[in-house]
Amino acid sequence: MPKKTTAIIIEQQCDYVIGLKKNQLNLYKKVEQTMADSKNYSSWYITMDKNKGRAEVRKVSVSDRVEGIDVGWVGLKQLIKVERIVKGKKRNSIEQAYYISSKNSNALEYMKGIREHWAIENGLHYVKDVTQREDSSKICSGESPQNMSTIRNISLNIMRLNKYENIASATRLLANDIEKLKKIII
Repeated sequence: MPKKTTAIIIEQQCDYVIGLKKNQLNLYKKVEQTMADSKNYSSWYITMDKNKGRAEVRKVSVSDRVEGIDVGWVGLKQLIKVERIVKGKKRNSIEQAYYISSKNSNALEYMKGIREHWAIENGLHYVKDVTQREDSSKICSGESPQNMSTIRNISLNIMRLNKYENIASATRLLANDIEKLKKIII
């Protein structure tokens, strides 16, 4: 997300929480360095769950120490680190993600918001990967993959707007009934 976008968000009197990727190397390193020291935390929150034979620990840490970060990130107030530790029967993993935010909030609120966002993302990707078989698509040249992804998103949105909760059964139902398909599109 460009720095210009954060300025527009703040001008609209809204807030942002932006996930960082390593392509913003200077920002990523600065946030990673700041969040490496627990003395910089203003709040933290930990959850422990057992899920499908795995133990999952999630820790969200928040820091108000934004000194030294490019002032082009308009409205920046907090840094967030999310750690997910999974201990399973066959393998263990540790994942870390970093975020920047224009909010003044606490770790519990960030945990709730980030998990809700992940649930939406995972739900969308699951439908696109499993029901629409996006990952096994042989369409791979030029603009075609992006165009097909857009068409899949449009079809999902049309089904959801028409209150279809099970996308797989809606796809089977509508694919075999052109008149019904026309009614929900028009």
